[in-house]
Amino acid sequence: MKTSKSTRFLPLLLLLLISACSTKTEMVGFARAIRIPEHTCIKQFNETICEPERCQHQCTKREPFGVGKCNGNMCVCSYYCKLPPM
Repeated sequence: MKTSKSTRFLPLLLLLLISACSTKTEMVGFARAIRIPEHTCIKQFNETICEPERCQHQCTKREPFGVGKCNGNMCVCSYYCKLPPM
């Protein structure tokens, strides 16, 4: 049984489009996660009790892309800084 080239071409094209779109979104997610160690600044806030949600909120309020994590009773905020710390 012969199949025309167009009937074989359409599923292949669809598969190619889907794989290209998924690769592009994965790369965007990967690019957001990359941080240059030399350009990472850290601020610490002393808390009586460090709550992870509050720490993250406090960090993003001060630095738009900051990441807050609790370390004991300290809230440690790491964020991207244009000039590396000296």
